[in-house]
Amino acid sequence: MSSPAYIMITVAAVAPDYLSEALGKVGTLCGQLKDQAGAQMTRYGVMSTGEHAGSLFLSQGYSELNGIDAAFNVYGSSAEYQALIGSGKVSVTLRNIMRMEDIGLKSPSTNVPAYLVLTRWGSASPMLDQMRPLVHHFEDNGALTLRYATIATGSAAGRRLLGVAYPSMDAIEKTYDSLRGDPAFGAFQSDIDLNFRNIVRIVG
Repeated sequence: MSSPAYIMITVAAVAPDYLSEALGKVGTLCGQLKDQAGAQMTRYGVMSTGEHAGSLFLSQGYSELNGIDAAFNVYGSSAEYQALIGSGKVSVTLRNIMRMEDIGLKSPSTNVPAYLVLTRWGSASPMLDQMRPLVHHFEDNGALTLRYATIATGSAAGRRLLGVAYPSMDAIEKTYDSLRGDPAFGAFQSDIDLNFRNIVRIVG
């Protein structure tokens, strides 16, 4: 599975009575992004925790920034996207572009995860040397993918975002139990300004 160089994340508030229909349209849109914009990966679902709980979530990855430009062209021609925006029941509240850092699992899975845990923090550098020894905790406890990025746009530009996909809540719990037992994780946490950790329920 090829790794994207850039990822764009979109969060949109949605009326509860429109959520099911909206998810269906986003699923179709993801297929269009892969076919017409060259998206290397897409994931969509619902924010389960935090200030955006209940909102739609969409992540899409590209090998170059031109892919994101192509994605906006898809939005302009997609009947599904136009229906979402025109429904009056969906409102984009957050959209940011991220540059991926050189770290990940040895054998990432292409399986659709059940959950995605997003963690955001501030640090003077990406701290890759401190993070690499911690990756095995995710691998050993069932994580499907691990992607780490520096946010390039929006109010959080310059901060770091870690997205780890899991098959179950049990895998999340085991991963963090393992991390808490590693002094290197405690040292890492003391060197960052952690300000966001939330869970997305993945649909597709």
